[in-house]
Amino acid sequence: MARIPTPKKIPLTRGEALVEFDTAPDNALFNQAVIAFIRDCSIATLERDRWAGGGIPFLKIGRAVKYRKSDVLAWLGKHEPQASTSVAGG
Repeated sequence: MARIPTPKKIPLTRGEALVEFDTAPDNALFNQAVIAFIRDCSIATLERDRWAGGGIPFLKIGRAVKYRKSDVLAWLGKHEPQASTSVAGG
C-alpha cells in the first residue's frame, strides 16, 4: 500500500502568511502560495513570471517550486510600488 503524503500546513489567511514570512530567517524557503500573498498576486502570475524568465528568483526541489526569503525581499526592494502610472514632472 502506497503512503499518502500529508500536506504541510499552508497559511489560511494573508495575515498568517505575512506573520510566517516576517518571523522566518532570511534563508527560509516558501511555497508559491505564501509568496502570492506576500506579493499580493495570484499563483498564476508567479507561474507566468517564471515561464517568462522574470520575477522573483526561485528554486526547483524535485517538482516543488520554492522561494528563498532573502531573494523575495531583494526583489521587492527593486520593485517599489508606484503611486501613479504617469511620469513625474510631465
